[in-house]
Amino acid sequence: MDRAKIMIVEDNIMVAEDLRHCLQDLGYQVTAVVASGEESVERAEKDRPDVVMMDIHLRDEMDGIEAAERIHCRFEIPVVFLSAYSDRELLHRAKRVGSFGYLVKPFDERELHATLEMALYKSRAEKEAKRMQGILRQAQKMEGLRVMAGAVAHRFNNYLAVVMGNLELLMEELPREGEVAEQLSEALEGARRAAEVSGLMLTYLGQCPGNREPLDLARLCEGMRPMIGALVSEKTDLSLTLPSPGPAVSADEGQIRQVLAHLVVNARESLSDGEGSISISVKAVSSGEIPEDHRFPVRGWIQAPRYACLEVKDTGSGISPEDMEKIFDPFFSTKFIGRGLGLPVVLGIVEAHEGGVVVESRQGEGSVFRVFLPLCEKCVVEPLDEVHEAPPLEGGGTVLLVEDQEMVRKMAAAMLARLGMTVLQAGDGVEAVETFRRHGKAIRCVVCDLTMPRMGGWETLAAIRRLEPGVPAILASGYDEIHVMEGEHEELPQAFLKKPYRLDELRATLARVTAGDAS
Repeated sequence: MDRAKIMIVEDNIMVAEDLRHCLQDLGYQVTAVVASGEESVERAEKDRPDVVMMDIHLRDEMDGIEAAERIHCRFEIPVVFLSAYSDRELLHRAKRVGSFGYLVKPFDERELHATLEMALYKSRAEKEAKRMQGILRQAQKMEGLRVMAGAVAHRFNNYLAVVMGNLELLMEELPREGEVAEQLSEALEGARRAAEVSGLMLTYLGQCPGNREPLDLARLCEGMRPMIGALVSEKTDLSLTLPSPGPAVSADEGQIRQVLAHLVVNARESLSDGEGSISISVKAVSSGEIPEDHRFPVRGWIQAPRYACLEVKDTGSGISPEDMEKIFDPFFSTKFIGRGLGLPVVLGIVEAHEGGVVVESRQGEGSVFRVFLPLCEKCVVEPLDEVHEAPPLEGGGTVLLVEDQEMVRKMAAAMLARLGMTVLQAGDGVEAVETFRRHGKAIRCVVCDLTMPRMGGWETLAAIRRLEPGVPAILASGYDEIHVMEGEHEELPQAFLKKPYRLDELRATLARVTAGDAS
């Protein structure tokens, strides 16, 4: 263990030298011996000792107590006072400063040693406490941010649903070719990208945990080989080392695809003009094999005995030591202003999967990003199935649409009408139940929003099912499905639609929940 560093502030030269020798004999390192308050503040800033031993009575305009106050407030360095006196006034002033000890001259070696060790212990304890308070404040801030982001995304996705839905309806009416069709298509693509940005921020904040299923990590990477090739330059030497079968994890496939895509893009952007190499590999490791340096998060995530490791290595520019701790901060980038969501999203997804990321990098020599996900030893990865298209929507019929936002309701009603459905509209759950009471026998399906005044989606679904237990229902929300569906509910819908949804998504979902009951 490094020796504790002590600065002595004493204007009596003989006392100062005796104290220096005594401290050195006890194993401490004396960084400086100064005689004035002003000089003590300057040297404290420069040397940053672990403890300052401060004579209270200095032959200077600034006495020891004033100097101690400045040192402790500015640099958080503990101060032990030295004095030949112990009157009440001095003790009172010293307490106000926050003294870590008080020694009355003359003192013996054991007393000095005990006082210094207590000061060091108290200082360290005061610093874990301040750090823990900082962590707690950050956690509270993040939790508040998560709640706010969820509410904003819900509202934002409702408005995007209006934009995207109406654009799709217009495109259905117009010829496929021409300048207007092209402009509408670009507007629709812009709205979809906006929805993606909303989703990325929610993923970073841990609000999109996704649907977990057993995944072969190597098989997933192999399936992405064509896309990865399209992401990198023709000048880049790309290699994949993938075992078969690969390690199995319980994860959301779409989100793990995002992780790999973002890591490849990050590696590509580190290469000058695309020249260099990127290698991707997958393997299983024990928890003891996970490197200790540059873990993100720093601690707490290594709980499982074994992990699947996804490694993306590049020969690019590398990461500077001062940037290493910032690379997962939202919008941090050394390349372009306004960029920098990729790596934060990677960390958000990995954290949501109870994993972590370890980064190894040297400037000018490239970087290695290793993603660790808990190995699912008992997971059985199913063989690849053939892709089956959703059944066609047949038979028309009547849909009860329940939505409190008028713009969203009009858009959704127009989409349902385009799909050949007759639409009954309700502005909230109370109105929906009354409408169902009057027209229940004719209603083929209910499409219901989650968050509404007077009666929310879950209560509305339960009330309607009490009137007609078998009626198919689709629950729609701007929130993520996992958060919507968590908890105990009296009734469950046949399907969930995440806003903003496309016309083909609405068609496929309706077809699935009404399959076999066409009239």
